[in-house]
Amino acid sequence: MVFIIHGGTFKVIGVKYKDKNIPCRLIIFDKDGTLIDFTATWVPLIRKRVVFVLKRLGGNKELEAFLLKSWGIDPLTGKVDPRGPCPVSPRSDEIIIGTMALYQHGFPWDESKWLVAQAFDEADGDGDWRERAVPIEGIQTFLSRLKRDGVATALATNDERKDTEAILSHLGMDGFFDVILCAGDVEPPKPHPETILTICRRLSVPTRETVMVGDSVTDMMMGKRAGVGLTIGILEGGVTPREELEKVADLVIHSIQELKFCKF
Repeated sequence: MVFIIHGGTFKVIGVKYKDKNIPCRLIIFDKDGTLIDFTATWVPLIRKRVVFVLKRLGGNKELEAFLLKSWGIDPLTGKVDPRGPCPVSPRSDEIIIGTMALYQHGFPWDESKWLVAQAFDEADGDGDWRERAVPIEGIQTFLSRLKRDGVATALATNDERKDTEAILSHLGMDGFFDVILCAGDVEPPKPHPETILTICRRLSVPTRETVMVGDSVTDMMMGKRAGVGLTIGILEGGVTPREELEKVADLVIHSIQELKFCKF
């Protein structure tokens, strides 16, 4: 079967799930924790943002720990809370979270918001952290194979567009997606289904013939609410334990390399 759209050709493939082959014209991927290693890429940057906040306020270990915990990071181990704000919140929300943390420590709200925003800008501009993004092993080859086989692909992320495009370009993945939706492109954001519905409308692909691949409960909930044909949780690169993903995902696998396709 072949699906013609906007002068292009999207093939239908089968995704093996239990004893069935699920028809698929479109695969939607999350970015952080799915295409790139979340902890290796983001925790160093968030720690640097904290350093720049404290540089303006003076050293304060108690405030440092409180800021990290507010963003969902254990200050001692660096472990990320999979249901905390860090894995799913856009940058704008993270700034508000930091603002609230400072406000709770006695700093005025307006000054806190300005300070946190400035610290984010300074930390993000201090060397090109995007070039230190760690890709999931073999992900470029996997995406290249999907494009070679004529499968429609899309990216749905809560990250900023400029950062997303810079990371994809650096990793050689910028030409692999038919649609890319980033923070602010769609309202309401994940886990509301509108992101998936928008992608499906743009590509004229039914949600029932769409597969959602992500590393978080939020990704799986979004897929379920949109009515996709299959939700697939990935463990490699993410921070969500298998038992959490299994509560909401149709299929949970360690590596994206374990996905099995067939002709349909």
